[in-house]
Amino acid sequence: TIELYQAYADFNDMMDLFEDLLTSAAQKILGTYQVEWQGEKIDLTPGWPRLTMAEAVQKYVGIDFMAISDDAEAVAAARAKGIDMDGVEQTWGRALYECFDQRVEEKLIQPTFITMHPVDVSPLAKRSLVDSRLTERFELFICHSEMGNAFSELNDPIDQRQRFQKQVELRDKGDDEA
Repeated sequence: TIELYQAYADFNDMMDLFEDLLTSAAQKILGTYQVEWQGEKIDLTPGWPRLTMAEAVQKYVGIDFMAISDDAEAVAAARAKGIDMDGVEQTWGRALYECFDQRVEEKLIQPTFITMHPVDVSPLAKRSLVDSRLTERFELFICHSEMGNAFSELNDPIDQRQRFQKQVELRDKGDDEA
C-alpha cells in the first residue's frame, strides 16, 4: 500500500500521480501495459477514464442523480431500480453511493477513476466548488476492486466540525463505518 501527501496538490494531481506510478511500474517490471489478472485482461495504457460517480451511475444504472435535488426523490429512484436503502441515511448522497456500490463497482474491469463522491460518504474531503453535495475525491477501480482512494483535503474548519459531529451522530445510531 502507499499513502502520500503533497502540499499544494489536489485530487486531480493525485490521479495523475497514481496513474503514472502504476503505468510506469507495469512498463518497467513487465515490459507491457497488458496484464491478465483474476481471469481478466487489463489494459494499463495511460489515459484511464475519469467518471464522476453520478456519470457512472447514470451509465450503468440509468438514474440521472444530477437532475434530482430532493432526498426523497433520490431514495425513491434508487429503490425503483432495486437498490437496498435499508439501514442507511435516506439522503441524495447516500442513494447515489448505494447505487454505485451495489450496481456499478462490479462492472468496472478496466482502470477507471470514479470522482466527485457525495459529502455523505466523504467526511474528510473538500467540497466541490461546482456542487456542494459532492467532494473532490476519487477512487481507482480495476477488476471490480478499489485500488486507490484520495481527495483534496478539507480545509474549512467549520465544515469539518459539522461533518465530525454528523459522524458521531451516525455512529451513535449504529453506523459501524462512521
